[in-house]
Amino acid sequence: MRSSSSRLFQIQHVTEYKYELPLQRAVMLLRLQPLDSECQTVLSFNCEIAPDAQTVAFPDSFGNNCHLVNFHAAEQSVVTIKSSSAVRTTQAPPERFDNLEVTWDKFDASSITVDFWDFLAPSARVYDCDDLQGFLAENSLTRGDDALRALRRAAECMHQKIRYKPGATTVDSSIQECLRIGSGVCQDFTHIMAAIGRSWKVPSRYVSGYLHLLAESKEMITEDASHAWVEFFVPDIGWVGLDATNNTIVDDRYVRLAVGRDYEDIAPTKGVVYGGGKSMLSVRVKLTNGNPEQGLQSDAEQ
Repeated sequence: MRSSSSRLFQIQHVTEYKYELPLQRAVMLLRLQPLDSECQTVLSFNCEIAPDAQTVAFPDSFGNNCHLVNFHAAEQSVVTIKSSSAVRTTQAPPERFDNLEVTWDKFDASSITVDFWDFLAPSARVYDCDDLQGFLAENSLTRGDDALRALRRAAECMHQKIRYKPGATTVDSSIQECLRIGSGVCQDFTHIMAAIGRSWKVPSRYVSGYLHLLAESKEMITEDASHAWVEFFVPDIGWVGLDATNNTIVDDRYVRLAVGRDYEDIAPTKGVVYGGGKSMLSVRVKLTNGNPEQGLQSDAEQ
């Protein structure tokens, strides 16, 4: 078995809003600063905002790094938010889960239910429904004897049955829509996998972040390196990341940005704007892997 590996990533995330008329005022909530956790360390973070605005940093209820931005009488029609981060990821290889056996009685303990209520209860985008139960029944997906193997079987089935197709759904699409048309994007895969986990009484949370574009053969990746996947809390192990879009255990190529019950909790930018009229949003992400162990240098830019 390979030992834990690490990578050093430089990330540049540029968000630009263009309005047909000058803004009068705007308040925005940003979640653009990556998380510090057991599997990754944020070495630096900087955020430049134009026009100038008052900014307050704080953690939300899920521990995400947030910045509240207040534009007073901006009188400009373009808002640009440029964040730059340096992150080191460290992750043991996926093979460490191959021989693990996790019985369901550990998930059924009352402490799991109480401590992880937010990630067990239905949320705006993650919930049980007839279409979900129909998908599970049609593909003979059940809890089985081993929890981790059951979840990996579900991810494999989704990877095989649901087509990754950019543009097939929108940011507001539901679980039902993706299951009915049989195609979607990483957001849809993540919502469905989280819904499966919660229906099986497994704490399941949505993770936003980045996947380095030097992916393994045949893996699906978004054009701008932005990505989403699910994490399951496994007793005696902790949070385990599972990328159903690519049917793989999360490794050191993934950078975690924010976690929540679903996409509503982790949107990178959201807010309220006064004035401005119609708007157009563009996002550019550049993710550079400067891993000294491999002497690798590669850019992914939209």
